[in-house]
Amino acid sequence: MKIVVFAPHPDDEIFGCGGSILKWLEKGHDVHLIYVTDNRALIEWGIRENQLLEECAREYMNLSKDEIAEIALKEAEHVSDAFGFEKNNVYYFKIHDQDAENNIELGVELASEIISDADRIVMPSDHNNHNDHQATHTMAKETAKRLSLKNAEYYVYALYNVLKAPKEKQIKIKVAQYQERIYDLMKGYKTQLCLKDTRMGWKTFKRRRSERFGVFNFGDMDKYENF
Repeated sequence: MKIVVFAPHPDDEIFGCGGSILKWLEKGHDVHLIYVTDNRALIEWGIRENQLLEECAREYMNLSKDEIAEIALKEAEHVSDAFGFEKNNVYYFKIHDQDAENNIELGVELASEIISDADRIVMPSDHNNHNDHQATHTMAKETAKRLSLKNAEYYVYALYNVLKAPKEKQIKIKVAQYQERIYDLMKGYKTQLCLKDTRMGWKTFKRRRSERFGVFNFGDMDKYENF
């Protein structure tokens, strides 16, 4: 089975479905990972939202956005390798994270070949106030629409919110056996761990027992709040 996971920015693949990715890889599925944005606005956003742990972020404070993006993407490369992804199965769209909503067409263009033969497409919910999450959801869904991927299944994961989907459209994947691994994988995102909420969320990984998804089909598009 070919599974394509969309991550709005590096670390979202761990927060959204890290244990499930490990399980799918372990089962021998052909898993692909798309990093949509490059995290260049990390410091700026952290300061604006009072999320930055300044002592942790000191080494990044005077860097340009281009330099931060370069560091973030190198972290993503190392983490995806530690996951066990084949290098050719990891894609970097390098869209600026605070400008993702203005680059939907670019995202669709870049994603089209990658997901054209996917059996399962995994995307974030758009039910939150992060525009890169909303844009990534739109990119994934719009690409599937244009390619008319009627035989694919669609998994939607929640980030920083509660998944809103009817119970009959939800599944839980048990991931307790991967708690230590996803905790350790997150250590590779040193830049992201300079944000308060990210660091708090990281501490919960050792208690993560399952991951919840909304599971939809092509005909469900635009009929549900998260799809």
